Amino acid sequence: MRHDRLVLILLWRELVAGLRAMRRRDLAWIALGGGGLLAYAIADVIVALHAAAPKLRNDQLLWMLGLPLVLAVLGALAGNAVSGLCLRRAFAPFLKALPLAAGRRRRLAGEATLVLAGPLVLLVALSVGFACAVIGKPLAPTWGLSAAILFALGFGTAALWRLRRRPRLLLDEAAREVAPVGKPWLRCLDRARPRWLTSWAWKLPAGHVRPSWKLTAAGLLLALGAILGAWASLAGRSAAPAAVAGLAGGILVFMLSLRCQPLGSPVLRTAPIGFVRVWLRLVRLPLQLSLAFFLLPAGAALAAEPSAWSVPVASGLWLLVLNGAYAVFGAYFLNAPFVAMLSFAGALAYASYETLEYGRTVLIGLAALVFFLWHRTRQRYRNG
Repeated sequence: MRHDRLVLILLWRELVAGLRAMRRRDLAWIALGGGGLLAYAIADVIVALHAAAPKLRNDQLLWMLGLPLVLAVLGALAGNAVSGLCLRRAFAPFLKALPLAAGRRRRLAGEATLVLAGPLVLLVALSVGFACAVIGKPLAPTWGLSAAILFALGFGTAALWRLRRRPRLLLDEAAREVAPVGKPWLRCLDRARPRWLTSWAWKLPAGHVRPSWKLTAAGLLLALGAILGAWASLAGRSAAPAAVAGLAGGILVFMLSLRCQPLGSPVLRTAPIGFVRVWLRLVRLPLQLSLAFFLLPAGAALAAEPSAWSVPVASGLWLLVLNGAYAVFGAYFLNAPFVAMLSFAGALAYASYETLEYGRTVLIGLAALVFFLWHRTRQRYRNG
């Protein structure tokens, strides 16, 4: 068939094009620097596993409940992300001219998802098996195989659900395109010039928010986290739980709401609008949402322990710093928000881990990384 492996071919071509678009110096930095950091992290993990080996071997709750639950959740998240990636390629707008029915496109996306699942499942099996061998767990290969099966079950369930749900989403999108646009919900927040930028980044018609189960679930989880943090502070008369909940929820709101795709538009880059102005305009609405979420836990922290007013204030300042840092990551990985989130979380985790050993001087390296990404993003916006 002419269109067999179409989605895989598209993904491969995008990967090759992305690698060719990078300079050899950047590729060398990624390969050598990333490989060195990965080797260092693996060595630290091995040392930590050796130190905690007796406790890990005898922790039945970890092996019977904790590890299977984590593997199933990770598999579901990976399956949802990979199947969504393949579906977006199968139903891309530039492929509408091809004589492919929706069912055929869905099957092509399913084949690509299955192919991409193989390396992930193998990686999980090798990682768990290697960890079991390091701590001296009996039947390490069996544990690795069991972990791969659990991960594959979670991956397959999420991917199958996402693939079967696609036709209904297409019908809903078509109905929304012909339906009249209601009163904008974000008009009061989206007035700065250029006032159309946030709506374009979020793909919203005239600033109108489209309700969905994802938006509802995310809102409920974030609200539950804020309420639990506020309750813990008020019950324990301590400002720390609410401040931490506000900081974590605020940065999560900012990460989920920031979209920087307009920075890659040739039309926008050739317009008489500077990079800093566009970047600040994209950041403005997510920052407002992040600070609005932070106010409830911060108020609870202040009410629980008025003498510790510096705790919520410090959390607010750190929230601004983390939001600014992630805004740079989001602008650098402008077409891949998931990669931006993963890279930002990895950079924070690595910097936090190294501060335990080398002190706060590690934060200078993190600041240098943010400045480097900012410079590269600004150069790309100017030069294409």
